[in-house]
Amino acid sequence: MYEEQEDVKRLMSGWRVVLMIWGAILASLGVYLIICLNIGTALQVNIAPDFPITTVKYALFGVACVTVLAVYVLRKFLLNPDRSGGTPARTTSAQHPAIPKYTTVVVITSALLESIGIYGVVLFLLAKDTRSLYQLLIISAAAMIYFRPRKEELLALAEQMKKYRQN
Repeated sequence: MYEEQEDVKRLMSGWRVVLMIWGAILASLGVYLIICLNIGTALQVNIAPDFPITTVKYALFGVACVTVLAVYVLRKFLLNPDRSGGTPARTTSAQHPAIPKYTTVVVITSALLESIGIYGVVLFLLAKDTRSLYQLLIISAAAMIYFRPRKEELLALAEQMKKYRQN
């Protein structure tokens, strides 16, 4: 009983860290928007007239769609408790073993989704394309909110890891 209470306490402590990391990555999208809007008036775009900006735009939107699908698959793969040969045995660390694994999943997937917003920044810097900037930042933010960290997911992972360690 005491061990379960300690596990829950350690999980909740790590949960706050996971939320702060995810929140910082999500907030970076707002920072990108503010920077782009502030430099937009002073930005001089000097690309060659024959530069295929439309092709680049479609390519980046395509990569954005592939990124969202990849994150969906990657999360399922990374949250598998017996992936990579099992989980470490119980250590004296103050951190629950599920926290590093879940934090890794959140950081990797959030960074991939943040890259979608960066594609919008690239299009803005190349062609002053504010519409694409807004669209890609919204897609990135919406995907990050959809794939946000969930406490139930962390608790389920911890339970799966516990069962896996017992076998």
